[in-house]
Amino acid sequence: MYTHNRPAPTIRRFIPWLAALCVLVLTVAIYGPGLHGPFLLDDIGNLEPLKRWADGSLGWQGVVFDNRSGPGGRSLSMLTFLANGWLDHDLRTFGFKAANLGIHVATGAMAFILASLIFLRAGIDKSHARWLAAFAAVAWLWLPMQVSTVLYVIQRMAQLATLLTFATLSLYLYVRPGIDRGSRTATLAMWLGVPILTLLAASAKETGLLAIPLAAVLEYTLFDRRTRPRQVTAFFALTVALPICLGLLFVAVQPQWILRGYLGRDFTLSQRLMTEPRILWSYLQTTFFPVGSRMGLFHDTYPISTSPWKPWTTSLALIAWLATGTAAIAWRHRMPLFTLGVAGYLITHSLEAGPISLELYFEHRNYGAALFALIAVIGLLRAILDLSQARQRVRSILMGCAIVCVAIFALGTWSQASGWRDENTFYATQYGYNPDSPRLLSSLTGRAMLAHDLPGALAFIERSERNSPDSERATATIWRLLAYCEVDEIPAPANLYDEFSDRAHGRVTIYAMVGWELLAQRMAEGCKSLDSNRLTAIAKRWLDAAPQPASAQPIWRTRFNTGRMLAESNDIEGARAMVHRAWVDSDRNNGVGVLLFQLDASLGDIAGCREVLTSLSRSEGGSDRRLTEAVRTFRRAIDSGEIGGQGR
Repeated sequence: MYTHNRPAPTIRRFIPWLAALCVLVLTVAIYGPGLHGPFLLDDIGNLEPLKRWADGSLGWQGVVFDNRSGPGGRSLSMLTFLANGWLDHDLRTFGFKAANLGIHVATGAMAFILASLIFLRAGIDKSHARWLAAFAAVAWLWLPMQVSTVLYVIQRMAQLATLLTFATLSLYLYVRPGIDRGSRTATLAMWLGVPILTLLAASAKETGLLAIPLAAVLEYTLFDRRTRPRQVTAFFALTVALPICLGLLFVAVQPQWILRGYLGRDFTLSQRLMTEPRILWSYLQTTFFPVGSRMGLFHDTYPISTSPWKPWTTSLALIAWLATGTAAIAWRHRMPLFTLGVAGYLITHSLEAGPISLELYFEHRNYGAALFALIAVIGLLRAILDLSQARQRVRSILMGCAIVCVAIFALGTWSQASGWRDENTFYATQYGYNPDSPRLLSSLTGRAMLAHDLPGALAFIERSERNSPDSERATATIWRLLAYCEVDEIPAPANLYDEFSDRAHGRVTIYAMVGWELLAQRMAEGCKSLDSNRLTAIAKRWLDAAPQPASAQPIWRTRFNTGRMLAESNDIEGARAMVHRAWVDSDRNNGVGVLLFQLDASLGDIAGCREVLTSLSRSEGGSDRRLTEAVRTFRRAIDSGEIGGQGR
């Protein structure tokens, strides 16, 4: 008898790997056009320590452990940036963006594993679970909204936190059945592995702390409460319920911990809490319908909700979320995936959309949450399919729609990535999305100033002012002054000083602080277009009358930079008074202390020099080599009698 050797099973074994390879190649091709784009916005400040490390003035510890972009330091993220710098001392953008893309692909693979475990636990058969997980992971990888996270270098922090969060959740789902069986290995993985991975995620970005609350969502939507082991309940009581209760108690006792952040914002706590529900719907709109002005990086013109009726969509958004939450709870047994997706989406956003006084809208905050949104949609569609009488026909239609959606997402992502190919293309693309964004117009102003295009810079400043809150009117004037200083061809008009005097009152905003710092730096470099005496006199009055506490960063940094301007004008005594106060108010900041020592030395105040040196010496031998060298130079100056005309 003739026996036909069928190779199909062997070939079939390689199909998933070939599919994964195709997805990898396509993802690289889709994002490829944007890998040579520019550094942007927060990239500059956060990666500045890398430049200092590359030129030998800062130790690696300073790069990894001294980041101030979040309260946790984000050391894991900074370690990966250091690795980029070690591979390429020229710090070209390609290496950073390529690494971000690699992390994105790895996170997509972890999204597939997590989604597979979720769908299997929800009772979907193995074959269908893997196909659904593949759809969710590929759709997530190719969402056009993800471009502003992947190609914005510093958002690697959000990427790494999401990757490790997905890994934490996958570990929990993998070991959870073993806990029911009494496995010691599974128990150890829950009590040690899950918290360790969560802490690793938090060391990338603080949102990683949400991994354990998200694990609780998996537990209470996918596992039967009647058979839940007591140790699982105890685990979440200790890792979720107890920290929440302690946090609420702390805020109740110390409400200023939350409220003081709003001193530097143009919105209140209540306005933020009313606005964020609209923003959460906006994220979903951009996730599934990536078209129109909601795309792009700049969203600082998003309208603030000043009451439940202004704008009217505020109440609509709140009602819609209440209805969605109610439905998720009511249908938790019939549609656990929908419930899981809704709860996961909201919890993923809970830190950055909550009461903390962060800026209102950034697309990278939706990076991980988008997977839960996709899971919620899949759960809803499966429920519709179960109710359908013509299931096979509906299934075919849904599969066709899924393929079309993924293809549209891929094309949209390629188009978005193409808009990041170089600096000119990037700003032209973003200007097309949101031409009124003050942050974007500020960047365009800077580019015009570098090109010595004074009329262009002033035009961008004018447009930015029209779209900024009243609290930034002084900022607009500071930028006008800076424009004249950068071009440095003609003196600034006299009426600009009067304008600054009229506007320099009330709160010193973060943007005013940054503009003033740039102006002080430019004055130190030899700007001849401005009268520093008039500017510093106005700034002193502004600082003395500002309603913020003296320890607020915008106050002490602006005071410090005013002192720098006075020093450049040879008003050493006035500069010393300003810088000394900034030093005290900043809790003896080292950078301020270095200038203060120099001013004290110029005045022959050896007692003042010794006081500053004592403070600076605490950081001697640390990662900041320039500071260590300065401390040693200052000590030699005191010991040799160069200051005050006498030895120690």
